[in-house]
Amino acid sequence: MPDVLAILNEELRMTAEICIMQLANLATADALPEDDFRVFEILEELDDDTCDLCFELDGRNISRDDPDFDSLANPSHINCRRTLAGIHRDEVGPDGEPIEPDYEPPSTELIEKHGHFMIDKQKYAPLRVPSHPEGRDFVARVFVDEEGKRRVRLDWRIPEYVLPR
Repeated sequence: MPDVLAILNEELRMTAEICIMQLANLATADALPEDDFRVFEILEELDDDTCDLCFELDGRNISRDDPDFDSLANPSHINCRRTLAGIHRDEVGPDGEPIEPDYEPPSTELIEKHGHFMIDKQKYAPLRVPSHPEGRDFVARVFVDEEGKRRVRLDWRIPEYVLPR
């Protein structure tokens, strides 16, 4: 018999982490004056669980005006741990020059492999916060595949259907 409490704890942890990341990044961007904070550094938590997409984004500087800014303030996938840190206009880099944006969009291959929330925002919106007042139609479960990589599987509580677009 599965440990129901452990399963619920994992579900709550995943949902809470995604919500906290979204709120923290969007609140930071909204709270900082636009004239003083035009550039943000993308910070990823680097460890064995970090995907190749997040490794590529780590340390890049993105302008608030970049079309990808809002997308990067949200998670790219389940268990994404990205933080956006505002860079004041008076800050300078190691060379003494003002810090400029150096963000380039990741390759389509990386986005297709790891950035499932980035591919089709509407399709995956229910996955970002997998709950609604009536309850969940599915549970996101973390497991380790044959190669030792952490993956997420959806276990449907009702007959599987196409997620709303």
